Amino acid sequence: MLTTQQIRNSIKNNKWLIILPALLIGFLAYFTQNILPGDYEAEAVLIVTSNDDEPITYNKLVLNEKLASVYSQFLESEDLFETVSEKIDPDWKSSMVSKNFDYDVNPQGGVISLTYKDSNEKRAEDTLKLISEEFRSYARDYLHMENIEYLQNVTVSEASKVRGIIFAVIGLIVGALLGILIIIIKDIISDKIECADDIRELDYEVLADLTKEKETELSKIKRKINTTSPSAVVGLSHLNKHAQNIDVATDLSYLLNGIEIKEKNEKDILNKINKLKADNPYILIEEDNFNSPISINLADYEDYKILLVGENTSKNTLLNAIKELDRLGIRLLGVIYYR
Repeated sequence: MLTTQQIRNSIKNNKWLIILPALLIGFLAYFTQNILPGDYEAEAVLIVTSNDDEPITYNKLVLNEKLASVYSQFLESEDLFETVSEKIDPDWKSSMVSKNFDYDVNPQGGVISLTYKDSNEKRAEDTLKLISEEFRSYARDYLHMENIEYLQNVTVSEASKVRGIIFAVIGLIVGALLGILIIIIKDIISDKIECADDIRELDYEVLADLTKEKETELSKIKRKINTTSPSAVVGLSHLNKHAQNIDVATDLSYLLNGIEIKEKNEKDILNKINKLKADNPYILIEEDNFNSPISINLADYEDYKILLVGENTSKNTLLNAIKELDRLGIRLLGVIYYR
């Protein structure tokens, strides 16, 4: 289970996964709303006039609601767009008209608002006029309605950028949320250790997290070793390649009033251990790799080992290493995480 801290760290380390989707979706939203449709917007308003002086009743309102649904069907008809596109330009497809057209029906007032965007001012006006007239023609032919009139004739103005800006802002937010979702999914399925909590989730003790305040974390290791045994030989083995910037053995030997052994020759190390045991309660041996022959052989003389695990180490690698130590009968005190 991901913690809030892990999510925060992942977001901090993968900002580009948030910024890129946000910018991309925001730009696409602005492009499709403001740039692609064109710079000019034609508008017209139609009204369904009453043929009698009877007051508005519930039945009339229900009828108007039903008619509104029919109007919507007319205004979304593929036949309508094909007829208009052929009159505007025989080479045009119906989608060239439908993608830039929008409408709104107010059933209570009987008002129908029509808009059409285009990069050409004259074509925007002509196209919306054709759409309006085709709609009125459909109403006459199929509903026998002769009472649809212009409340506002077709007018053309520069298209408002406000809607595109609003969509762009929404796009930025949606893109950022999508980026966060991608990061969370990436962390869930990732096999990489990105923080100390990843090791704790595998149910192994983290003796210290050296990405935090070093002195405090080293004191935690000292406390753990002191309470485990009044004297001990401890092997500090790197899970992978020895990181040159990590020198935990030196620092711990100072805190424990112990001594550090760095020799690479097994025989020399064994001789030193035998000589130093009497005068030093704690002996720390720095080992390049837990799986090296010398590290495995020294386990006979060590009370336990500590594994040093770096960032981006595979979780599976850590699991296999601990299983191997257990198989070989090597006692593991815990894990130190570093970056």
